[in-house]
Amino acid sequence: MDAGGERQREPERETRAGTPPLWRGRGRGLLIGGATVFGLLFSTIISVALVLIAGPGDARGGEGRAKAPETFQEKYIFGKGTAKIAVLPVVGQIGPKDSSSLGTMVATPETLRDQLRQAAKDKKVKAIVLEINSPGGGVVASDQMHKSIQDFKETTKKPVVVSMGETTASGGYYISTAADKIVANENTLTGSLGVIFSYLNYKDAADKLGLEEEVIKSGKYKDIGSPFRKPTEKELEILQTLIDESYDKFVDVIVEGRNLPKDRVRELADGRVYSGLQAESLGLADELGGLEKAAELSKELGGLEEATVVRYERAPGLFGLLRARLAPPEPEALKVLKAAGISLNPELQYLYRP
Repeated sequence: MDAGGERQREPERETRAGTPPLWRGRGRGLLIGGATVFGLLFSTIISVALVLIAGPGDARGGEGRAKAPETFQEKYIFGKGTAKIAVLPVVGQIGPKDSSSLGTMVATPETLRDQLRQAAKDKKVKAIVLEINSPGGGVVASDQMHKSIQDFKETTKKPVVVSMGETTASGGYYISTAADKIVANENTLTGSLGVIFSYLNYKDAADKLGLEEEVIKSGKYKDIGSPFRKPTEKELEILQTLIDESYDKFVDVIVEGRNLPKDRVRELADGRVYSGLQAESLGLADELGGLEKAAELSKELGGLEEATVVRYERAPGLFGLLRARLAPPEPEALKVLKAAGISLNPELQYLYRP
């Protein structure tokens, strides 16, 4: 106290770091604001990631909007001139878009359709080469791709040539028959012309473990293909009918695309595989060679003296990277089943499977 009895005001204290309380308050505000912004940003990223992992909505507009066609970057390969020959890669097992999983190459009708659409709109593209490396896949997906190629040829009048890679078998060959010409490497694995339907039957294992499936069904064939019991003769007959129908379709596209007699095609389409050299001698391929030979044939069919050959490639995007990073890994058991060629959802397939 001073002489008058009044308490003297103590000087305003500083913080431990020597910062006045005013600045300490501002720092606290900045910290809270930064945390809020970070929280909002984190929530946005998670929301986007969940949408990406869940996949696109219904293209008909029920659960989401129709997805815009995919666009592709052009990578120069060789050649010169203003006219272009577009090389469209068809790589992996053939299947619908929702069958693709991270780390697994799947050739889908949707991707091929978008590739063909881009090539159709580009007036500089005078011909295309389908660069196929596929063991085949689903019957429906293979047929959709075949029809897309036919529609492209009919509407654009641009020639289509196939360049076979290491494997172009079964469904891979099915879609090849829509091309004007087929070029195979001597060592290409092709053929496997036919249909397969298989499912895992573990009745004996279930019996040993004492497992039994209770089924309530509307008709006696509703659970046809059940893995918990042996199929009846009638069920095998029904399934064989489906196989025969798809096989007849396969034979027809070869007859039409390769201009071969039906009886001859049935002789060749017994499921065996052929080398590219054998395929050329049997009339299943036109020429032996690689991409250069296919491009040369494309120029001839398109009446071109010179052309720049470009390959359509996917452009890496942020959404794709996020999806690849944040999607859950595929279970090991499922990987083993896929490696063994066993499907948990049986389907008719134009598929080469050793």
